[in-house]
Amino acid sequence: MIARSAQQPWSVEPGEFWCHVVPGGAAVGRAQGWKLHLPATPLSAPLVLARSAEVLVAHRAAFKFAGSPAKVAALVSGRFARGGGGKFLTVYPADDEQFRRLAEELHRATEGLPGPAVLSDRRYRPDSQVFYRYGVFKGVRELTADGSFAARLTDPEGRPVADERNAWFSPPDWAGDPFPDRPAAPARSTATAKPVLLGDRFLVRGAIQHSNKGGVFRAEDTRTGAQVVVKQARPHVGAGPEGLDVRDLLRREAALLERFGRVRPDRVPGLVEVFEQQGSVFLATASVPGATLRRTVAERLARDGSGCPDDRTAESLVRQLVELVATAHELDVTLHDFNPNNVMVAPDGRLVLIDLEMAAREGERWVLGATPGYTAPELRAVDQVAPALPPDVDLYALGATVLHALTGADPVFAEDLPRDTARPDERRLADLVHLLARDDARVRRFVPLILGLTRDAPENRWTLDRAREFLDGGRAADTCRLPEEYEHPDPVATRARLLHDGIAHLLATMRRYDPERLWASDSFGETCDPVALQHGSAGGVAVLARALGHWGAGLGLPAPVTRDALAEGLRTAARWTARRQETLPSPVPGLHFGRAGTAWALLDAARALDDTALAERARALALGLPVHGPNPDVCHGVAGSGLTQLHFWRTTGDPRFLDRAAEAADGLLAAARRTPEGIFWPVPEDFGSALAGAWHYGFAHGVAGVGTFLLLAAEATGDERFLDAATEAGAGLAAAARSGPAGALWPVDRARHLSGSPELARHWCSGSSGVGTFLVRLWSATGASDRLVRDLVDGAARAVRAGRATDSPATCHGLAGNAEFLLDVAVLTGDESHRAGAELLVEHLAAQAVLRDGRLLVPDENRRTVLAEYATGLAGSLSLLLRLRCGGPRAGLPEDGPAHP
Repeated sequence: MIARSAQQPWSVEPGEFWCHVVPGGAAVGRAQGWKLHLPATPLSAPLVLARSAEVLVAHRAAFKFAGSPAKVAALVSGRFARGGGGKFLTVYPADDEQFRRLAEELHRATEGLPGPAVLSDRRYRPDSQVFYRYGVFKGVRELTADGSFAARLTDPEGRPVADERNAWFSPPDWAGDPFPDRPAAPARSTATAKPVLLGDRFLVRGAIQHSNKGGVFRAEDTRTGAQVVVKQARPHVGAGPEGLDVRDLLRREAALLERFGRVRPDRVPGLVEVFEQQGSVFLATASVPGATLRRTVAERLARDGSGCPDDRTAESLVRQLVELVATAHELDVTLHDFNPNNVMVAPDGRLVLIDLEMAAREGERWVLGATPGYTAPELRAVDQVAPALPPDVDLYALGATVLHALTGADPVFAEDLPRDTARPDERRLADLVHLLARDDARVRRFVPLILGLTRDAPENRWTLDRAREFLDGGRAADTCRLPEEYEHPDPVATRARLLHDGIAHLLATMRRYDPERLWASDSFGETCDPVALQHGSAGGVAVLARALGHWGAGLGLPAPVTRDALAEGLRTAARWTARRQETLPSPVPGLHFGRAGTAWALLDAARALDDTALAERARALALGLPVHGPNPDVCHGVAGSGLTQLHFWRTTGDPRFLDRAAEAADGLLAAARRTPEGIFWPVPEDFGSALAGAWHYGFAHGVAGVGTFLLLAAEATGDERFLDAATEAGAGLAAAARSGPAGALWPVDRARHLSGSPELARHWCSGSSGVGTFLVRLWSATGASDRLVRDLVDGAARAVRAGRATDSPATCHGLAGNAEFLLDVAVLTGDESHRAGAELLVEHLAAQAVLRDGRLLVPDENRRTVLAEYATGLAGSLSLLLRLRCGGPRAGLPEDGPAHP
């Protein structure tokens, strides 16, 4: 739409989030420079906009603002990124002179209006609501070394540099100072920070966490010498239409702690003091030793393979959880946000309730935010600020928290749509609970309690008294019997439906006329290469090609997925991908974030379609891939390009591809770094990548992935040097393994290994699944004689099975990738128990499935929606389901096709 003025018209362009306002007839604006930000709350935003617009229209300055109250609320949310929080209105001055004029006039126009401080910017004047930083205005988006598009700054030498949006003022050194007469902004020290005294009493020793709403700090009470935790609530963060913000929530928490402390001081942290400093509210409480229930369960799973080490611990945990909720209800308080993050586990096993800011008396109007998976249906249905609900809303959260305490599972389900066809939440939760109970006696013991507490209708939920009765006398056999109305679904039929419906969904949701992206993605995926495997169209092309290749050889799907429909959909997707990639900048080499995966998918599509022209385009793309580069890894770098060269050689017999694979392998030998911990392929520290300086063990970015390529290159070329390096990689991974009851797990990187960090991973990207993918091939290739390697493979298999309750359904960090590894082990060792393990993981994947327009689909890794992409979404899961049904090699590894000497 167009806004009229005395001069040329203005352009007002509403977008999904921002509304852009640009003066007509203006010269092309700057690509970068000093910009202004004005924060606001949902209440103050209309006034901030009105007053600012008068100034900006008078000066014909371009600007944008958040386009709705909901968007403003998102910007000031306590969970919004710290570097961008609060930026309601952004101004793009034509030059530095206009910048300075606008800063002063906007300061006068908005003085006194509320809004949170913008952490990435410098405040124009003390107490001003005008902030400024140096950054991109409309810089050209470039494809970065990480395979994503980003608008970049240009330094004085003409080199692209990142536009860093830190949570502190950090202009480039060469940007100068727009106000040279003002004192320079204090530099942010990278040295060890000096202790800070808060409230003239609490000496801060370190930060527990930082978020947009403020920090949480460890501190010493200088009056008593006791250790305390100090929570900060920043002004105007979390502000809503009612005028409440996180400061009000923190004061509420303090009042509740005092009240709880008078009755049951053992069940909450002791209140020490509430105070204000520089506009923020701070709450100091006694430090509770131990860790949150969530962290405790995660550590037990990594250490023992179980959420609870024994029956006695399980019984104690469940009883204490019931009594924590009972304590709140005895004080006429509804907690609303009872979940594993808000329960501390002391070293002696005692549970303590923390973070009470959402609690309120029934009927009291209050902020009722809660945690997904632990939120009763009636709580999800109300506005964020509403009358507090009856106490039985906490019973649902209690049942879900009991489930997490026993298994580590988060009962988070993507919403079925349309809603009039949605399955009852209690039905979906029951399917998950019974699946978990099938091979876990401790879960079976508490199935009636969990399902009784998590009924959809509040009146059908078990009361706390009934929960206590069950705990006191529930050991009889009949209490453990699974209710007949919750018979578990047939896994074979479910797998068949997931495969059919998933392929139908890919075909139906393809946006064949969209010039930018073939399938919709999320906010991060939208910034990534639109034809890459990870978040782009190559994943969909690859799985459709695989499905068409299997048609008639074990695969036959009911309508509307006919062979002709599948072939036409694949042809459309492949041609769209081939055309789109030719319009994009030069690719990075990686298999997942680069174009190596794109070339691979196009070749497979050409074979399935018998399309020689498409095959030639794929061949040209593969021959243009770099086989040297700073990043050695599979996802972004040279090893990924090398795997694709091997696939093209095995498929086409063209010797150029084998030569290029050998060239990539030679480069990786030169890039290897040997340490006392083993061989590594680090990403150089001066490389322009988020992975710069990484020394990883895993498949996606480290030793296991590079080792796999070298192993396959040795097989193809006969070069013993490549096999020796792969064997050396296996020895280093063996030395880094942490084996125990939970199986074999690995630290993500060398630094964590050296520090003895307890943080261990089991997924494909950086943990057991990816490391095991390499080790089982190394074991098979070297004569299957190394008992240590075989033991580690079996240990990795135990580790991924132990994560079945907690992992997302995705390939990169979840069940699909882990099940692929178990199929590898079954094929390469002949041990069919691992195939059964893969099928078990698929059952857990299916338990997370969502209905969309009548189709049963695997959701994305966040379990919020359905994305077509490979590593984090539907395509990767479908590739696994096709392999389970029809056989064949693992996707992304060049072990198929004719081997050419």
